[in-house]
Amino acid sequence: MPINDYEISLRLFLACVFGGIVGFQRERHDSPAGLRTYILVSLGSSLIMILSMYGFSDFTSTADPARLAAQVVSGIGFLGAGTILRDGVSVKGLTTAASLWVVSAIGLAAGAGFYYSSFLVTILVFITLERSIETYFFKDKQVLRVIAVNKTCAIHDINSIFEAHKVMARNVSMRLLEEEQNKTTIEYTLKTPFYKINTEKIIEDINEIEGIYSVEKVEVT
Repeated sequence: MPINDYEISLRLFLACVFGGIVGFQRERHDSPAGLRTYILVSLGSSLIMILSMYGFSDFTSTADPARLAAQVVSGIGFLGAGTILRDGVSVKGLTTAASLWVVSAIGLAAGAGFYYSSFLVTILVFITLERSIETYFFKDKQVLRVIAVNKTCAIHDINSIFEAHKVMARNVSMRLLEEEQNKTTIEYTLKTPFYKINTEKIIEDINEIEGIYSVEKVEVT
């Protein structure tokens, strides 16, 4: 069926709005991809979907609208890969890459005229990405303050202990508090949403590492 300019404008506009909602959330949390990136991904996906469905109808009667759209789903992976960064033992940017992939699907859905589904997925993605959801699940949080000798391999050994206690790297955040002439104070925050960890045993194991002055558990306020 032919499509008029009003319908095209509506689909492209909704793609901008839906992509912008997710992009706004990512922008607030200093994501590698921000508001404009998400709008452009969603808008471009929507245009490709419209082109795939209606752009070739005059040239062939056996057009397959899924063929061009399928290239968006696979091609967006290259853009998402550019947002994934490895920082020591942790990997950052996976959520951004996944949300870019979903936003491309939202744009395709808006371009195909599935307004309700694209709107619903936008809301669900926004809720999923919100920090309040993460805070709800990560209620069990332990903070350890470690004082170590400068220029030692203590950080690597400490991370190995966390792994041995089944605390995944993405659930560990590290913050340098103070660095004196021969001492470094580091604060570790451990987030364990679905299971309890033996904090006392972790502290005991860290204290056995060569170059560790002290380890203490900090009360979370």
